[in-house]
Amino acid sequence: MAKARSDRGRGDGDGIPATPAGGVMSKLTSRVRFTAMQARVGVLILLCVFFTIRSPFFFTSTNLVNVLVNGAVIGIIGSAMTLLLVARQVDVSVGSAIGFAGAVFAVFARDYGMAWGVVAAIAAAMAIAGINAVAIIKFRVNSILTTLATLVAFRGASKLVMDGRAVRVEGFRFLGRTRFEVWGIEIPVAVIVLLLVVAIFYVVMRLTKYGQQMYAIGANPQAARLAGIPLERQVGIAFVLTGATVALAAMIVVSQVGAVSPTTGERMEFLALTGVIVGGASLYGGRGSVIGTLVAILILAVLDNGLVLLQVQSFWQEVSRGVLLLGAVVFDQLGRREAEVRMDV
Repeated sequence: MAKARSDRGRGDGDGIPATPAGGVMSKLTSRVRFTAMQARVGVLILLCVFFTIRSPFFFTSTNLVNVLVNGAVIGIIGSAMTLLLVARQVDVSVGSAIGFAGAVFAVFARDYGMAWGVVAAIAAAMAIAGINAVAIIKFRVNSILTTLATLVAFRGASKLVMDGRAVRVEGFRFLGRTRFEVWGIEIPVAVIVLLLVVAIFYVVMRLTKYGQQMYAIGANPQAARLAGIPLERQVGIAFVLTGATVALAAMIVVSQVGAVSPTTGERMEFLALTGVIVGGASLYGGRGSVIGTLVAILILAVLDNGLVLLQVQSFWQEVSRGVLLLGAVVFDQLGRREAEVRMDV
């Protein structure tokens, strides 16, 4: 029973439509879900064409690489958030977790050396992930409320670690500022890391038993439990993976900027969540695609970059992100209602 629900959830618009038994309605549903990915790619292409026409600086190798760099950190944490949302879990603390892990890294790297800084950053990110997992799994606290609390707490904790001041980090360039030349184009290490993370999460979510179980958990937790799936353990693993991406993202941010400030990581959780939902993940679980998330984050990055090139006020970037998120949530809700009507019929 859980397996059937899992397979249906996986048809999320990334070109692998679900194939439940049925007639014309199931074929129509599969087609709609397939074209959802086409729509996202189409929006991305149209935005690129529009900004290319309006600005001679947009469609250059340098600027396109900058677009990828701007989306790299959000894409890394967005990959883990996609896995969580598939299982009906939300982590809104990733932004402050990046800030806290970055602060711990900077202080330890300054006082004890770079190696200890890396170890401390990983430990800090995993500690936050552990706190979230214990509160959600053991104490049954809602994931949004839990991670909202840790968002506030560790934003303050990062300021305490840095004593409210920015901390510079010298000699840590590799993750954020090193580039490799490929076919005449300089590709940043951060972009390579993004592609590797997306590939790993794609394999985990699509080609492993664990990934199938996460879809089943999100589609129907009760059925998944009856099928023998260890819900608590699998969700806990997802939070551990989120902690790993947070540590990696924090070190990339520090490497890019060369410093950590009390505002490092702010609003990153919103950008990542927007990308995940616009990318096709459902707030009700059981559906999501790391490829869809990547395309959605590229849409956000292209939109931000294009508006800057056109010298549009930065406030409109925030407006556009909010409109995209609201539209994605509305469509998700409408799609859920339509599915419930079909089930009733």
